[in-house]
Amino acid sequence: MLGRSLPQLNIVDVGALWVQGEARPYDPLLKKGGGRVVGFEPVKAECDRLNSLGLKNQVYLPYFIGDGNEGTFYNCKFSQTSSLLEPNMSLLRRFQHLAELTQPQSTEQVSTKRLDDIPEIESIDYLKVDVQGGEVAVFRGAERLLRGTVFVHTEVTFAPMYKGQPLFAEIDQELRRQGFLFHTFAA
Repeated sequence: MLGRSLPQLNIVDVGALWVQGEARPYDPLLKKGGGRVVGFEPVKAECDRLNSLGLKNQVYLPYFIGDGNEGTFYNCKFSQTSSLLEPNMSLLRRFQHLAELTQPQSTEQVSTKRLDDIPEIESIDYLKVDVQGGEVAVFRGAERLLRGTVFVHTEVTFAPMYKGQPLFAEIDQELRRQGFLFHTFAA
C-alpha cells in the first residue's frame, strides 16, 4: 500500500459559513489529503470571504440550495441564523440573546437551486447540511445525488426555531425514505 494515494472525496457543504480556526466536521478527511469541497453560502459577503481564504481544492458558490422553488430569505443580525424560513420569535425570546441574534435585518425574494441541477457537482461522498430549517428541501432537491452519497451530516432541532421548520423526526423520515439510516448525534 505504500505510495498509494487516498481517493479524492467529493465533499459538499450546504450552509458553508464558518469562522476560520473553528473545526468543520469533515476537516479530518481533508487533513488526510483526499478531499475536494464545493460549498454553498448564499450570504455574498460570507461567500466572498470563504473564497478569499484560497483554500486548496475548495470553492464556494453564492447559491440558495433547496428544492428549486422560490422563497423569502430572512437575512438575520447574526449571519449564521439567516434562513429561508421566518424566525419563530415567540419561541426564540425564551432563550437568552437568541431572539436578538436571529432578528431579521432584511428580506429578499430568492430562487433556490437543487443540488441535482448544479453542474459543479457530479457526485457526493460526504454531504454536510446546515441551513436553519431548510434541510428537507435540500434533500428533496438532491435525490439523484443522494443515491450515491455515503454520509450525510445534517443539523437537526427538536424545537421549531423557525416557522414551519421540519424537526428531527421529519428529517429522519426523509433521509430514511432515501435509503439512509441514523447513526449518531454529534455536538
